[in-house]
Amino acid sequence: MKNRINLWIASFILAAVSFTACSKEDQAISNNSSNGIQASSLPEADVMTTQADEAFANSEVMGGTESEGFYFENNGLPEAYRLDESCITDLNSSKRDENTNGITKCLSKLELSDDQIVSLRKSFKAYEECKSSVINRYTLALDGLIKKYNAQHELLLKALRNGRITKQEFEAKVRALRVLLMREKQELASKARHAVKACYGSLLRSMHSILNERQWKAFVNCYR
Repeated sequence: MKNRINLWIASFILAAVSFTACSKEDQAISNNSSNGIQASSLPEADVMTTQADEAFANSEVMGGTESEGFYFENNGLPEAYRLDESCITDLNSSKRDENTNGITKCLSKLELSDDQIVSLRKSFKAYEECKSSVINRYTLALDGLIKKYNAQHELLLKALRNGRITKQEFEAKVRALRVLLMREKQELASKARHAVKACYGSLLRSMHSILNERQWKAFVNCYR
């Protein structure tokens, strides 16, 4: 009986020791994972993705006057969300083309090697493919939304020209339409924001892995 009790006590102590060891190991894994996340953090990329996301969400309604209907410049997409493989294809000519986009101008100043250009082209192509379906769905939906509000804007224009409403009434009604259009546009953007922001973040991190430290800092200072 005494031997059985001693055996039971020994088994209990062994189990307790094993549990404590496992708990410490789990904690170590958790700490290592957290450290890994922090180590992979890229503050510059985080800032740039946030800037692009906010620009996308807050793009303003244009037009809505007596001479033009409502529209969003570039469909409300910031330049960061319109980038594609051609940005890298045009790198060489960007030094002479003042109308080229900002990211191409910034990259053209970095003295990139041929291998870096090839890698960047692949990254930009992957980015283009990543965001393509999301942007296409958003753009199609936005086009329908603008047509709906411009039909109402056209009715107000006719009423103004026919004298059924005054200019002040026209302007007040257009302001009300603008608020509604902006609200619906933001709802559309909210459906696309997470996915396209993630695609852009992946592009920036890929660029960071391709550029050396000097080039990355120069790029960030130039583009953001």
